[in-house]
Amino acid sequence: MVKCPYCSYEGEFKLLKTWKFRFYEVERLECPRCHGVFNHYKGISPTGKKSEFVIRVKPRSTSG
Repeated sequence: MVKCPYCSYEGEFKLLKTWKFRFYEVERLECPRCHGVFNHYKGISPTGKKSEFVIRVKPRSTSG
């Protein structure tokens, strides 16, 4: 399950965009709790190793 890298929320995220990068399927997600935006990478390398990780894109909003 994907976890928000900003607030550790686990659940349903708003899907903003999807694309392929090399052997990864990439999803750009927005957290409904803190509104942080991040990319979730998931794939299997040519050597057969599973890989899944998250990269922060836009910090959560500090206003409000």
